[in-house]
Amino acid sequence: MSTPASPPSPALAPSRLAEPVRTVPSIDASGSCRKPDYPPISRRLEETGTVILEFLIDVDGTVTDSRIAGSSGHSRLDEAARQALTLCAFKPGTLDGRPEKSWARLRYTWSLN
Repeated sequence: MSTPASPPSPALAPSRLAEPVRTVPSIDASGSCRKPDYPPISRRLEETGTVILEFLIDVDGTVTDSRIAGSSGHSRLDEAARQALTLCAFKPGTLDGRPEKSWARLRYTWSLN
């Protein structure tokens, strides 16, 4: 008498690779990041507005590139914000806990008080 064949073993589901854990860069609160100086001519002309800036943050937290993603409507204000914020210290973004170069986006609003 023959023994019945054992049922086939169920196929194992392919293992799912863990999604990488990524953090975004941020301004280092412990570092010094002073408010940009209002350009005197812009103050006299009562120019105001919001500029959107993008920065490439290196693994050491320094800015290696920057650009204006959205203008305040006044080039003096845009450039003053870009120049000032390139001097800030940042915490770099990470991928699985390791620092990596990554872009950050900041919004700066110029207003007369």
